[in-house]
Amino acid sequence: MTWFNEVFQKEKVIIASMYLPPLPGSPDYQKGTSLGQIIDYTHSELKALEDGGMDGVNIGNQQDWPYKVGVGPETPALISKILCEATRDLNIPIGISIFWDDLAAIAIAKAVGAKFVRGVFRGSYAGEMGLMNLNAADAIRYRKLIDAEDVKLMFMLRPILAKATTDRSLLAEVKDAMWASKPDAFALCGPIPGESPTMEELRIVKEASKTCPVIINNGATPENIGEVLTYGDGAMVATHLRKDKKASNPFDRDKVREFMDIVEKNR
Repeated sequence: MTWFNEVFQKEKVIIASMYLPPLPGSPDYQKGTSLGQIIDYTHSELKALEDGGMDGVNIGNQQDWPYKVGVGPETPALISKILCEATRDLNIPIGISIFWDDLAAIAIAKAVGAKFVRGVFRGSYAGEMGLMNLNAADAIRYRKLIDAEDVKLMFMLRPILAKATTDRSLLAEVKDAMWASKPDAFALCGPIPGESPTMEELRIVKEASKTCPVIINNGATPENIGEVLTYGDGAMVATHLRKDKKASNPFDRDKVREFMDIVEKNR
C-alpha cells in the first residue's frame, strides 16, 4: 500500500480542485469582501465536495491571476487563516497548490495539516509568467527545515501556461525525476486546461514511475474516468463538476455525487 492509498483510504483516488476566491492583494479581489465571507464560501465548497463523496480536495489560489513566480507574504498568511477555519469539520484529506510558489504551498500545508502539495518543483520553463527555474532540492530541503516531511510532494508533469525549455520526452522526464528529484506522486497535465492527457501518455508515465502514484491533472469526465482509472491511480477534477461547467462557479453537489457514483462503478 502506498502513502496515497493510506491517506485517501482508496485504491483509486479522485481529488477535487477547489479554487479560493480572489484574495486581498490580487487584481480581482473585490474590495470590501471580508475574510469571514471568504471563509464561509470556502467551507461551503468543501462540504459540498465531501457530501458528494469526493475522496479529497486540492485547494489553490487559481483566481489570483495574473500569476507571479513567488507570492507575497499576504498569500500564505491569508490562506492559512482561511483553511484553519474552513476545514475544522472536514473529514477528507486536503492538498495545497500555490500559483506559482511551491515553498509557500509547503508552508501552508504544514500550518493547516494538509497531506500533500501539488506543484512544479523542478525544471526550467518559459511561458505566461516569464522564466521559471526550479530545483526539487529547494522544496525537499525546505520541507525538511520546517519539519513537514509528512507533507507529500505531487509533481506536475507539463504544467499549464508554460513550456519546458528542454526537449526531453515525457518518458525521459519521468525517469529523470524518479532518479534525481524524489517525487511522491505525479499529476500529468493535458495540453490545455480542461483537456486530458492521452491514455497512452498516462500509461507511459505509470509504467515509468512504478509504485509512485500517478493521476491526471485535468480533463477527467464521466466518459473517460473508467479508462483513466484503468491506466492510472486517479484524477483531479474541477470544471466538469461546477455549475454550468464554468471555472469560477461553485461546485454543484448533484454533479459531484453523480460523478462519484460513476467512479465507484469503475474502481
